[in-house]
Amino acid sequence: MSNPYSLALAEQKQLSSHKLKEVGDQWRTPDALFWGINARFGPLVLDLFTDGENSKCPAFYTVEDNALTQDWSAKLGELNGAAFGNPPYSRASQHEGQQVTGMSHIMNHTFQMRELGGRYVFLIKAATSETWWPEGADHVSFIRGRIGFDTPSWFIPADEKQIPTGAFFAGAVAVFDKKWRGPAFDYIDREQLLAQGDAFLMQIRREAALLHHHIQPQSISENNPTLNISAQLINESPEIIEKIMGETELPLTKVQILAKGGVHVWACAAAAFGDKPEFTFNESKYAHSWAADSVENPEFVVVPVETISTALRLIRMHKESDALQTWINSSFNDPDVRQDMLQRFSTLMREFEEDSGLSTGDFIAIVMNISRDTYTNIRMLRSQVREAMEVLANE
Repeated sequence: MSNPYSLALAEQKQLSSHKLKEVGDQWRTPDALFWGINARFGPLVLDLFTDGENSKCPAFYTVEDNALTQDWSAKLGELNGAAFGNPPYSRASQHEGQQVTGMSHIMNHTFQMRELGGRYVFLIKAATSETWWPEGADHVSFIRGRIGFDTPSWFIPADEKQIPTGAFFAGAVAVFDKKWRGPAFDYIDREQLLAQGDAFLMQIRREAALLHHHIQPQSISENNPTLNISAQLINESPEIIEKIMGETELPLTKVQILAKGGVHVWACAAAAFGDKPEFTFNESKYAHSWAADSVENPEFVVVPVETISTALRLIRMHKESDALQTWINSSFNDPDVRQDMLQRFSTLMREFEEDSGLSTGDFIAIVMNISRDTYTNIRMLRSQVREAMEVLANE
């Protein structure tokens, strides 16, 4: 069933380029984050809110299906698992008397489904002051550390300013299941959740490699002998393997790699071949293969230890710079001032990270509460940050 929301999304997908502000509801849950949630609360077999291309589960509802008109409980009875939702946060809208969006309506439908049976696992903003916040959820697991999201597969940046590096906010996992017998709430570190997801993914990839090892040695290594990739390179799911085998080209420019492959792929390319605006096909292929294996601990792609360290440093710097840039963009209107502030704050952030392990989020929180009169004097700013850190340490 087409509705204004789905029609607008279809039109957006067809545009030749996009701006980050246009992503809206379509930020994707990163694979490691999803599989970490799956490891704790799954098996997750039904994705409630997708655009038809970004589903995390074998069964899913698209915007045309309108999940708020569906009987999730009955579907889960067929699938023998739990449902997953990374819901849209846009304002409530209707079509022919049926709600299409609106967090309050989504939560109301979820509670109705809970009464019918089944488990519904939602990745949501930790926004306890919002009217839609699910006070009646059976369990809420608050995530320590802000979580990031990926752009949709159809996103094409309009310019270099639109290079996607994620949307970050405090998150929580809400579980709706009347059979739940665990605690009402707890906390989990973001890194622990991502590590669990990576471990889960590695198991899946190993099984996929065993099932599909017979199709890949010649098709990859012989066509690209310079990549120095072992015969066990392809360690993805069957669907991804099929996609890789059918590729005729990969993103070659830095902007394309960031847009389509993400920060990890770009970091792999930059660490191995230098941070440059354009890469050869083999360089791009190598970066994609390494990132698909594991940036931190590759098993099938041969990567020197120092190159891995460089890639991890680039990933961290890119994410820190993005978080800082987001805050600066919201705080200063003049482009020249923004550039000056980015350089100034980046320098200080590196200093305090090395000296005291201060995180990017904590650094931004501190400077937000410091008088702007100190922003133009790096010595005064440095002193103010140190004083704020001492106050926090003594509290």
